[in-house]
Amino acid sequence: MMIIRFLIPLFCIFLLFVTVAFAQDKKAQDAKDFKAEETPITKWIDAENKLLESLPEENQKIFFILRNKHSTIRAINIVHRDIKNAVKACGKENPSIKMQMNTRLKEWEKAVFPILNNAESFLKNELKEQNAFHVKDYEYAVALNDKAYAFSESKIEKTPITTEKSCRSLLKSMDDTEDKLISLLQDILLPKEVIQNRVERSSVDKK
Repeated sequence: MMIIRFLIPLFCIFLLFVTVAFAQDKKAQDAKDFKAEETPITKWIDAENKLLESLPEENQKIFFILRNKHSTIRAINIVHRDIKNAVKACGKENPSIKMQMNTRLKEWEKAVFPILNNAESFLKNELKEQNAFHVKDYEYAVALNDKAYAFSESKIEKTPITTEKSCRSLLKSMDDTEDKLISLLQDILLPKEVIQNRVERSSVDKK
């Protein structure tokens, strides 16, 4: 069974790898195989496994690199959405810092958005230029990955804390998240060959 890595973005944009496995119920009545409930996550896993099983190992590595770039871009868009919602909620409950928070958000967007747009364009070009797999197969798997992420995120209720102390903490944290996101986006702009070499060197160093 092929292992799938599902990138889940958190507020500070670190990546958590979740290993998904299937088990057989040995005590199932009439010796029937246990069948897991179908969800957007299982649909994505099945589709991606089928695609990966048809690819040589080196092509699989390229797929993971490009899919993970997509996941990072998606994560950054989610982080922006959550920060924007929190800034709006904070401004409503704390009028004295509303202008300050709105101004900082605009500065954050001006710093992140240009390189985010570059990263999206760079990924599109990499997909067109690669010959490791069919782009339509990739797009199908990634679309299911997006739905799986949305399904997973729907299980989490996000309610901004709007005390003045928390809002001022959010204001300060935008400096940190801005730097981290720009650093991640700069990694996306690295050619897939460079990323693959770095991953391989890291694996060798850990042995």
